Amino acid sequence: RYALHTLIRVHYCASLHLLPTSNFLFYSSSFTKLPHLAGTEQNLLLAKQIQDQWKEFGLDSAELVHYDVLLSYPNEKQPNYISVIDDQGNEIFNTSLFEPRPQGYENVTGILPPYNAFSAQGVPE
Repeated sequence: RYALHTLIRVHYCASLHLLPTSNFLFYSSSFTKLPHLAGTEQNLLLAKQIQDQWKEFGLDSAELVHYDVLLSYPNEKQPNYISVIDDQGNEIFNTSLFEPRPQGYENVTGILPPYNAFSAQGVPE
């Protein structure tokens, strides 16, 4: 697994004015255009893209650092959901297992169903 780790040798507040704020919306939509689940190849590609962009902004250093971590992923054969159960044990609400794809994402692959990210299955009481 990889995470973006930056070493910035300039004062944080002084460096903020160097970033082109007019482009924040562009970069935000560009960086979130495709699914990038933690620990996947697509997430590594995105981290490299951000690293390159930060170097273009003039940061002294932007390094990718490898981390070994345990991550949970959704089980597509047995998707989990959250439900509310009343005093008699009746399920009165549950979250959707699937959602329609957002406009413009009809042909994008790798979109996961909604899930309670990085939490174990269980029955809280």
